[in-house]
Amino acid sequence: MNWRTAVAGAVVCAVAACPAVAAAEDGAALYRLVILSDRTGGHTPGIYPEVIEGINLLNPDLVVTVGDHIEGYGEDYERAHAEWDSLLVLLRALEAPVYMTPGNHDIWDDQSEAIYREKTGRAPFYSFDHGGTHFVILDNSRLESWDTIPAQLFSWLLSDLRETDAENIFVFFHKPFWDQSLRRGKTDRLHEILVQYGVDAVFCGHYHRNFTGTFDGIEYMTVGSSGGAIYDTPQPELTGGFFQFAWVTVTETGHEVAIVKNGGVAPGDLITVDLLDEIERIEAELVSFTPIRVTDAEPEWTPFGLSVRNATDGVIEGAIEWTVPEGWEVEGGEAGLSIPAGEGQEIEFRALNSGALYPAPEMSIGYPLADGRTYDLELPVSIVRKATAARCEETPVIDGTLSDEFWRQSPRVTELYTGAGYSSVEGETEFLFGHDGTSLLVGARCAEEAMAEIQTAASERDGAVYLDDCVGFFLQPDPEEMVVYQIYVNAEGTVFDQRITFDENMWWTTDPTWNGEYQVATGHADDGWTAEIAIPFEALAADVASSPTWKVNFRRKQQRTYGSADWQVPIDYNPSTFGEMDFQ
Repeated sequence: MNWRTAVAGAVVCAVAACPAVAAAEDGAALYRLVILSDRTGGHTPGIYPEVIEGINLLNPDLVVTVGDHIEGYGEDYERAHAEWDSLLVLLRALEAPVYMTPGNHDIWDDQSEAIYREKTGRAPFYSFDHGGTHFVILDNSRLESWDTIPAQLFSWLLSDLRETDAENIFVFFHKPFWDQSLRRGKTDRLHEILVQYGVDAVFCGHYHRNFTGTFDGIEYMTVGSSGGAIYDTPQPELTGGFFQFAWVTVTETGHEVAIVKNGGVAPGDLITVDLLDEIERIEAELVSFTPIRVTDAEPEWTPFGLSVRNATDGVIEGAIEWTVPEGWEVEGGEAGLSIPAGEGQEIEFRALNSGALYPAPEMSIGYPLADGRTYDLELPVSIVRKATAARCEETPVIDGTLSDEFWRQSPRVTELYTGAGYSSVEGETEFLFGHDGTSLLVGARCAEEAMAEIQTAASERDGAVYLDDCVGFFLQPDPEEMVVYQIYVNAEGTVFDQRITFDENMWWTTDPTWNGEYQVATGHADDGWTAEIAIPFEALAADVASSPTWKVNFRRKQQRTYGSADWQVPIDYNPSTFGEMDFQ
C-alpha cells in the first residue's frame, strides 16, 4: 500500500475514529492543520514527496513544519543553498500555505541562520494568527535546554503572548526539551510561561518518533518522522517509529489530533509518555544482561547472565528465544521464564565467539504491559571489549608519521564494525594506544584509495569535524564520575571536542564550549592518512594511578562512502555502551 492509497483510506478511518475529524467533514471545524515533521537526519529517499502527496489528498487549510528540512551542517554553505533549493521545490507542491519551524539541521551557526532567513523569508522565531488561533514559532536549533534561551527570544515571546487575545494558542519548536524536563518531573522555564498565558498545545519533532503527554493542561506532542531516518522495530505502534504526519482539527470547543501513517490513521494519544516510561523501565531496570567481556585471547566459553524482574500483578511466563549470528554459540536457559509477581529470575548462559563480534546474539521475550498488550523485548547481549595503552619510556614525536619505534611495538586494534545507519569503510583502519605517564597517546592509520575525495571542510576549532573524514574518541577516565569527553580529529588535524555530563536519569548535556589542549598532527600519503594525538591526563581531570581502567569507544568516519568503522556497537554518548582501556 502506498501513501496515496493509505491516506485516501485514512480520511474515511479518521471520520469514523475521531469525533473532531468527523466534525470537520460536517463543516463544524474552524480549520484543519497538518504538522509536517523531520525530513532529514539521514533522510529516506522518496518518503517526503509521498507524504506531501498524502497531505494534499486531505486538503488542509495550512501546514506547519517542526524542523530539519535539509541535512545541513558543516562549512559547505553552497551545498546548504542547494539543499534548501531542493526542499523548496518539494514544498511548492503543497496546496496549502506552509509555515516553517527551524531545526538543528537547518540552523547550526550564524551563516546557516542567514541562509535560513534568506530561503524561508522569515526570522527563526515569529508568530501569526489563523482561524482564531495564535501560532508561535520558536527557534531552539542551537540550544540544549531552555535555561540558555537568548534574552532576545525570551523578551520577544513574553511580548508576543501578552498581546494576543486569541481563543487558542499553539506553540511549535524543534527539539522537545519537555521530554527531559516535564516528563522527568523537573521544572521547565518555558513551560511556566506557556501555562501563565494559557497555551493549549505544543508540537515538536527531532526524535523521529511520536509520543505525547499533558502537563498543567497543555498537550505536548513530538511528531514522528515525515522522511528522516527511522530504526526498524518489531512494534512501531509502541515506539512511534513509523513515517507520519499529524492531522489537527480545530473546533469552537477545542482541538483533536490524529496521526496519519502509511496504512491508515491512529489516535493522537497512541503513544503516551506513561507508555514510554513503562517500556524504558523494562529495558533499563527490569531486564538486563551481565556483559560478555572480550579479549584478544583464544576463543573460549564465557559465562553471562540474564536478570528479569516482574513488576506486574501477574505471572510472567514464556520461552526465551535467541537469534544467534554466524560465529556465535549460546547455551543455557532452556527452562524459560516463570516469575511470580514481585519476584525475579536469574538465568545463566554461556557463549562462544569464533568470528565477528557484531552482530551480537539477541534474546527475545514478551513482557506484559499495564494496558494488556505485550512488549516484545529484543535485547542484544552486552559486549565489553578490552584495549590496552602500553607504557612508553620515551614519548614519540607527534608529527603525524607514526614512525617512532614505540608505535611499531604498541598494541593495535584493527577489528572494527559498521555503526547503525552507516555503510562499511573501504580500506583498513588501525588504532594504536599508549601513554607516557602524563598523556594518552593515540595513533590512527586510515587506508584510503581515493585520497582526492576525502572531505576536510572543517578548518576551525569545534567546526563540524564529525562530517569530515575523521577519527573520534569517547573517553570516561573515571567510571565513578558521569563525565565523558568527546574528541574528533579530521584528516587535516582540525579538532572538535566537548564535555558531556549526565543527570540521574542518564539524560546528557553537551558542552561544546569546553576545549582541551592536545598535540595533534596528521599526515597524508597516496594510499591513506594518519593521525597522531597526545591527550594530557590533566586536560581530562584524569588520574591513571587511581583509575587505571577507562571506559572508551572510538571510530573512523569515511565521508565518500558514508561509512563508519566502530570499536563498540552501538556508539553513542552513554558510557554503558563503552569498552574498557587498561593503562599498563
